[in-house]
Amino acid sequence: MKILQGGAPKCGNFWLYNIIQNVLRTQGLDTTSFIQTQPIYNLAKTWDLNYPSQASIDVLDVTDLQYSYRISSIFRMPVECIVDYVRQTNHVWTHSPICERSGELLDLFDKKVYIVRDPRDRAVSAAKYYTSEYMLKYYPQEEKDPKQFLKKNFDKLVQEWVWHVFDHLRLSKAYNIHIAFYEGFLLDFQEELSLLLDYLEVDLNDSQREALQEAMSFTMMKRNNPKHLKKGQSGYWMDQLTNEQVEKADIIAGPLIRYLNYPQERGEAMRYTHQPSHEDFELLKDEIISSQMVLY
Repeated sequence: MKILQGGAPKCGNFWLYNIIQNVLRTQGLDTTSFIQTQPIYNLAKTWDLNYPSQASIDVLDVTDLQYSYRISSIFRMPVECIVDYVRQTNHVWTHSPICERSGELLDLFDKKVYIVRDPRDRAVSAAKYYTSEYMLKYYPQEEKDPKQFLKKNFDKLVQEWVWHVFDHLRLSKAYNIHIAFYEGFLLDFQEELSLLLDYLEVDLNDSQREALQEAMSFTMMKRNNPKHLKKGQSGYWMDQLTNEQVEKADIIAGPLIRYLNYPQERGEAMRYTHQPSHEDFELLKDEIISSQMVLY
């Protein structure tokens, strides 16, 4: 089984990766890795990375012009032949948005899983990450305070999320992409896991599922990856965003927030939906563009 997982940065990609890896190992399925066969791998294991397993993960960047594999934010090399690359790995992680090469890539994998997270929580999390000690070491910038970074980059972070998520939702039926929710794993892990297992066509017994939930609990994950994981909560945008930022998020992403049934106002209970009311993506695109027109 060859699995491609995607998601905008800071949407729970690391969590999803570990869940899938745990499922594969529990079932005794092949977890062949491309990067672990490369000369750079043994050196990369000595680097000061963001979490212990980072050097061992097959991360792929995709643009109109090139495929490239990388290790964190430190090392990158072009992929000469994407078919050969996929042949040497069974689980690939990408943050890349949809581009001209995406159809070719998606067709090479048996299973595709895309994780979604509330864009307002994602923006808060991203601001903390981009101003972290780790990121400032490799990508130095003047702004080191996450609140100030968020203030300066909020619109960009939400805009990035909108089209990243929209395009994957739009193509989910054509390419059989499973949509997973970060909030689902937080609020009802077993239900979200069941949907993922059904899609992967993998069966775990009750004790295996309980062991997986325990291993993938945020407390356990944070204990093993303290630099990478911070809070593991949903809805904390309600306490951390300004009124202006909440209003701006509604302008930029409101139609997609409502389409996914995320809460719209402070104080509302966290919610989301795996079954939106329609699949008319041209209509949804028009609604997003119309909502954003006031920005221009």
